[in-house]
Amino acid sequence: MKFLLSTLLVILLISCKTATTTENTHFIEGNAPGVYNGMRVYMNKLNAGNRPMPVDTAIVMDEKFYFDQNEVSTFPDVRFLTMDTGDDKFVFIQGNEALQIELNKDTLWASNVTGSEENKILYDFRKEQADYQTKTMNFKTERGKAYRAGDAEKGDLVTKSWMDAEESYKNGIYKTIESNPEKLVSSMIIGDMLNSKLIDTDKARTLYDMLEGDVKNSPIAKSLENYLMKFEKTAIGVKAPYFEGKTPEGNILKLDDVLGKVTLIDFWASWCGPCRRENPNVVRAYKKYHDKGFNIISVSLDKQNAEAAWKAAIEKDEMDWNHISRLMHWQDPIAKLYNVTGIPATFLLDENGVIIAKNLRGQALHDKLEELL
Repeated sequence: MKFLLSTLLVILLISCKTATTTENTHFIEGNAPGVYNGMRVYMNKLNAGNRPMPVDTAIVMDEKFYFDQNEVSTFPDVRFLTMDTGDDKFVFIQGNEALQIELNKDTLWASNVTGSEENKILYDFRKEQADYQTKTMNFKTERGKAYRAGDAEKGDLVTKSWMDAEESYKNGIYKTIESNPEKLVSSMIIGDMLNSKLIDTDKARTLYDMLEGDVKNSPIAKSLENYLMKFEKTAIGVKAPYFEGKTPEGNILKLDDVLGKVTLIDFWASWCGPCRRENPNVVRAYKKYHDKGFNIISVSLDKQNAEAAWKAAIEKDEMDWNHISRLMHWQDPIAKLYNVTGIPATFLLDENGVIIAKNLRGQALHDKLEELL
């Protein structure tokens, strides 16, 4: 699931104003260098249900536009500017301070806003984010060249430098959030870091719990909270949610029926290359530890009408354990229940069905089983 902050639709416009006045009395004053007269600038926000909702529309005249304040805000909220020119958007924070916006007509998201502390923090975050993304591209290119040249030592050094740079970047962001727990921008940054996979849900929860005051009542923060709660249903230390499904023979098999001293829930599919490459490792683990109490139940995300491919893959990969599938691809209800958005994905359970580890692959799976059994 992608965080809602990263998705918007083109919005229906509801009212228009023409920026013909030269008086500097408007709530939001906008400059639009190079934008033709008559181009529309749309103000949008997310409602309590996290659906796009139109707020206002302005028309550019003489490279200027404006919005007046329609209501007093109880606390800051996220706003999005879009234009007739395309789907690009500029995200900023609106409170009760007067703002000045400088539009970048070619890259709307690179526009700038001044006039509030929230937006300054957001601007600084975007700058750090862009700098880190540039470093990431450079590290990736440098590492690739090293490995292609057969210089594994240099490639490993580049990887270490990359990881150090990532850790430094994240630590700087953590400090920003810790220093601004009452600001909406902190919840936005947490969501962005989570969506970018720079932090996991456990770290996101730790950061979210630092937030204070009215910020937790905002639609963005509530959406983040709901997202985290979904994943916490399958967090380490939580009892694995119940499920059942049909075996290749057409029988109903329940999770409780297969629990051993240690049980692996394995989400995979016959079409999934990484899954098939990992299967021999899981087979070795099963053969070594099954007699000691290690069980597996594999949940296939094969597509409709792919029953034959599912069964053939089980046989070819010698997966001699429990299997179920509804052949519903990503719409599989068990995958949704466990918030599986990529495969292979695994959950390791203890004898009581409590999740004790996730996504153990390769030697890590063997090491954990050796420890437990």
